[in-house]
Amino acid sequence: MVDMSDYKLAWQVYLGVGLLAGLIWCMLLRRVQIGVVRYWLMIAGVVFLFLPARHPDVSELWVPSAGAAVLTIFTDGVAKAVPMLIIIVAGQILALVLGVVLAFVFPRQNRDGNKVASSKVAASGRTEPSIGTD
Repeated sequence: MVDMSDYKLAWQVYLGVGLLAGLIWCMLLRRVQIGVVRYWLMIAGVVFLFLPARHPDVSELWVPSAGAAVLTIFTDGVAKAVPMLIIIVAGQILALVLGVVLAFVFPRQNRDGNKVASSKVAASGRTEPSIGTD
């Protein structure tokens, strides 16, 4: 039997380190220009880290689904990991849907506070500097 205080401590450590990793991941993705891709990758990374699943052998324990699925595939085979893989796929599909929705709810704005409609409109209003090569 698993000691529940060790189980809770392990989840606390995992959530703390995962929160730091998720924060770094989101900071790295801030510069992605395409809003749908940026939001999708942010959500997909967080979902990949934090999505729990039931332990395949002890049903009252929850484990991080990505790590548990990999370990279950290595030890017991793919057939035993299918429930966790289904949870991972469903979470990633949900992350994609949320990424698309967030891209339309929070469009990227330029430095002046105006919404950037498209790159062609922004590029047509820009004048090139004169560098004096004549």
